[in-house]
Amino acid sequence: MRNKRKSISLLGWIIGALLLIYLGVFCYLNLCKYAQHVDSDIAAEALLAREIWVEKDITPNDWISSTERRIIGMPTVAAVFYGITGSMQTAAGITCVLLGAILLGTFYFFLRKLSLSRTASITALLVLCALPINGFRNEGQMVPFVALLLFLFAEYYVFHGIFLFFNILFYLKLKENRQMTRKTFLEWLVLFVAAVLLNCGGQRCLQVIILPLLVVEVIALFMESGHLRQKLPGGRYLATAYVGSLVLAFLVSCLYGGRGDYAVYLLQPGEAVEKLLLGVPAALLENFGLVGNAKVGSFASLMQLLVWVFLILLGYGLWYVFRKNTESTDRQKDALTILLASVGVTAFIIGITSAEAAHYYFFMAWFAAAVLVAVMVDHMSEGQPVFAGLILTAVALFAVLNLKYTYCEAATTQDNLKEYQEVADYLTEAGIDYGYAEFWDAERICLITDGRVTMGHSYTMASLSGYWWLTSTKWYPPTLPTEMRTAYVVRTEMREAFEQQFPEGEAPILEYENEKLAVYVGDRNYVEL
Repeated sequence: MRNKRKSISLLGWIIGALLLIYLGVFCYLNLCKYAQHVDSDIAAEALLAREIWVEKDITPNDWISSTERRIIGMPTVAAVFYGITGSMQTAAGITCVLLGAILLGTFYFFLRKLSLSRTASITALLVLCALPINGFRNEGQMVPFVALLLFLFAEYYVFHGIFLFFNILFYLKLKENRQMTRKTFLEWLVLFVAAVLLNCGGQRCLQVIILPLLVVEVIALFMESGHLRQKLPGGRYLATAYVGSLVLAFLVSCLYGGRGDYAVYLLQPGEAVEKLLLGVPAALLENFGLVGNAKVGSFASLMQLLVWVFLILLGYGLWYVFRKNTESTDRQKDALTILLASVGVTAFIIGITSAEAAHYYFFMAWFAAAVLVAVMVDHMSEGQPVFAGLILTAVALFAVLNLKYTYCEAATTQDNLKEYQEVADYLTEAGIDYGYAEFWDAERICLITDGRVTMGHSYTMASLSGYWWLTSTKWYPPTLPTEMRTAYVVRTEMREAFEQQFPEGEAPILEYENEKLAVYVGDRNYVEL
């Protein structure tokens, strides 16, 4: 038994070393490879940070948002670093390193508060960092989408993750202690304000944090009261009041009006059933990197098969924690229940509405998976040390394989966005300050030049008109003059359609072209919002 404990201790050190390697890779990618992995959605975060600093306004009036107008987010923090460095790339990179570290620190604090060992907690951190794989391999996207959500380049949901862990711990504290102190009141107030701010930026906080907690609390009250037949102690309702205050925070945030005009409709019963049974499970599997399209026997197929094995382990873990293992504490089970409820509520909402069944909406499943692995490692280290050692070994081996599969290429690439870099270099050398392209090209080019060239976007280059999506009104006439040197970046397959919209002899002149993009330059700005 002593030798087995030493083996687990050694594996714990290996897990810790691998975690440090991944953190180093994340830092390097954020600080040194930002321009190699940027797309227009990611670039918009950095561009918004610049606008926040320039306008000295957290929500600049000139900025056209997408479906939400956030008060707090990565751009809010990056704006400060932009003011210090003058570089959007550097500011976004530093911010992602800082916020990613805070997220991991908060997650570690959360795990330790669940009475999980250091080895188990560090293993959970490595699961979150190293086990997501990039099964999609979309154009220019070399890293897992979950990493983009939490650690790399954009960190769309990093504040949701940080708030989630403090929120669960405070809820469990009220449920267990059942008393109000001055410290408790102050913590409550801070979390309420944070909830208001997060909800101002959209409904994601409501969907993945507040509604799941509300569902869990209602069911808990129903069960604890003997199906409403028994009276509960008054202190028990402090936790209920806290959940109610989170709902109130959402209602208060509705006064802000920061949500875009994005209509969602209830589906017909047949459509809802089909979506719940097919679309939602498929999106959940895609969230774990399972997308197929890999030749059997290839490295990619091996990684996806290993993810299937990981999902089987998670299935066993659910049975182990909730059915077999009586040593799991109520706090651990309650925390896992809330995380699983978040996935379930998200699945239900997406399943019965017209909202897209996108894989990234299920990012909370990774938190649940990491906690589940930590609970198994913690409790099996005593009763089943061999199995605990196998889990640690498997996590370590997968982390090593994913370094090869994903991050070696991501960290060493020099030409991931070669055609965009060539266009950016041409525009910079030609001294062109403003240009236009379709959204997926425009802001990517702007970020690669680090703001030296500002690119607005047209919905399609075949019919020039401003596209009201993640852009600034300052980048179009009438704020800009119509008589000015302007570049138009067009996909090569769209060249003919672009030229045909102009009267003969009036089209901008083709000045540069590569395999993917063509650059036209003229003396007139044709794009208006």
